[in-house]
Amino acid sequence: MSSFFVSSDKIKVGQTDVSIPSENGLDYRPGGRIELYIPPTSKFVDLSQSKLKMNVSLAVPSVSSTNGVQKVQLDAETGLHSLIRSIRIYSGRKTVLLEELEGYDILSALRFDYETNDTLKGQRALVDGTTVYDQSTRGTQGTSKTPQNNVTSNPYFTKVDGNPALSVSFATTDPGYDFHVAKGELHLNTGLFRNEAVFPSLLTDGIFVEILLQDARRVFRSLDGPNRNRRGLLAPEFHSTTGIDANRATSGSLQNGSAMSSFYLTRGNNYTAVENVPFSVGEHITFMSQSYDPDATPSGSINASVGRIKDIEMDRSLAGSVDKIKITLHANVSNTTGESWTGLAGAKYFMVTANPETATSYDPTYTISDVEMIVKQIEVPDGYEASMMQMMKEGGTMNYDYRSFTNYRYSQLQGDNVANIRLPLIESRATSILCVPTDAKAYSSKEMLSCSATYRINSGIGGDNFNNSARSGLTGICDGLQQYQWIYDGKINPSRPIDTKKIADRDSISQQWTVEAEKALAMADIEPLSFRAFQDNFFLGRALALGRNAVYDARGKDFNLQVEYTDQTNGQTKDKLWNNYCAHLRRLEIKNGGLRVVV
Repeated sequence: MSSFFVSSDKIKVGQTDVSIPSENGLDYRPGGRIELYIPPTSKFVDLSQSKLKMNVSLAVPSVSSTNGVQKVQLDAETGLHSLIRSIRIYSGRKTVLLEELEGYDILSALRFDYETNDTLKGQRALVDGTTVYDQSTRGTQGTSKTPQNNVTSNPYFTKVDGNPALSVSFATTDPGYDFHVAKGELHLNTGLFRNEAVFPSLLTDGIFVEILLQDARRVFRSLDGPNRNRRGLLAPEFHSTTGIDANRATSGSLQNGSAMSSFYLTRGNNYTAVENVPFSVGEHITFMSQSYDPDATPSGSINASVGRIKDIEMDRSLAGSVDKIKITLHANVSNTTGESWTGLAGAKYFMVTANPETATSYDPTYTISDVEMIVKQIEVPDGYEASMMQMMKEGGTMNYDYRSFTNYRYSQLQGDNVANIRLPLIESRATSILCVPTDAKAYSSKEMLSCSATYRINSGIGGDNFNNSARSGLTGICDGLQQYQWIYDGKINPSRPIDTKKIADRDSISQQWTVEAEKALAMADIEPLSFRAFQDNFFLGRALALGRNAVYDARGKDFNLQVEYTDQTNGQTKDKLWNNYCAHLRRLEIKNGGLRVVV
């Protein structure tokens, strides 16, 4: 008699969706803990088709003399997954730890950035709380496409209606008016919840899921259009104080030292309707200079005093000129640049948000409610279950294999130009390693939203020359890395260091880095569909085995990753927290009367 139960792939099964509410509360806030228990009465479950449902509401601070209103959202690419810091999955009620994933949000961001295309982005926008690029808010001055400026189909706040005027302040307290409830149905990015094999919950006394939520300061994002530290030429451009094309340089100009209570925007960047404007009534604004010359180095500095928006309207009465958007202010804005604003030759002036950068503090928060797990319950024939249970009673064993990740973290100081990162791997069936060096600084919500001090993504020229990262702590940064090399099992792998200078210079991509990254992603069950995020979400990859069923025994192999930051021009700017994910297969051994997880 065989000691293992062998399932059949030809039995007829039925499927039923079962709702499992969370156990420990109705509402959850930053840093909270969500607990769900799938009971053994759901005897067989397909976790890959199960989903975590939740409602998420955002809130920003109330308006004050220093706080203006502002549209905010969660990470455009990761969405609601960015709210999850870690996940632990147990058998029964915390009997045996089946899987633990620290840095769930970081690994999810890596997956969504590289396993992506337009179709997947559209699908995720329906269920994951992500946002997609919208043509109606596109840049026309050479900026790159961004999904983080979508004001027409954003899941977190209400679209402005098509009326030509907007004079009602963006509400901060009533989620039914401006911020509204985002509904998510998440397929969790863990090994068990991505495994297509049916899980025998009746043999494990059920499944207990524990989710730890992320701090509020790490999850909020401002829109790119108003943010002076993101895509410089995407912001609305000052036209004149009159809106008349013919007198921009004369009566429509704003002289140095003068102030204005209202002004007009050019029709660039598709600012041709009120609903396309990423600003809100009640928002604090100022101006910065920016040249159209793609090779010019812009100042990026704030060049005017701060005003607060009173009205946003489309003016259709401009004599001899096309319709333009008019901004009316509660508090005037003064020209302190030392030159006249004509909207013509020389430097151009762009309206940007002054909040939260000029605020004393700015701390948005979120609330999660109506949490439930929709479990795909599999109905098998009575004979199948009886046969399995009889085999188990006779001393049989069931093996359940699933892919998982172990996160080996390492802290690196900015001054460590050469670092040797030792990874004490214990996985007997490892497939690859994904190393994500994140910015270790604990930014405030104000700093995260303004992106004033975060990591610079691009080369500093062109339409995106202000493009600082809005995802610090969530995504990997190259930060001047010149080369790296693996040393394990007494060997150097590969035999020559892998050059990353092109990525460090923010000009191009390194060929060998791409080859290594592609193999590592594939062996981690992340399909490498796109490498567009190589600057925005940098990582180092190493495949430990190649082939569908190939694995590598990493135990006792003394794994070391050597990284070198030797260039003084583009050297390190940040302390780093390396999240080193070892992808591996683990096995749940189920015997009559006991469970064991083999890593």
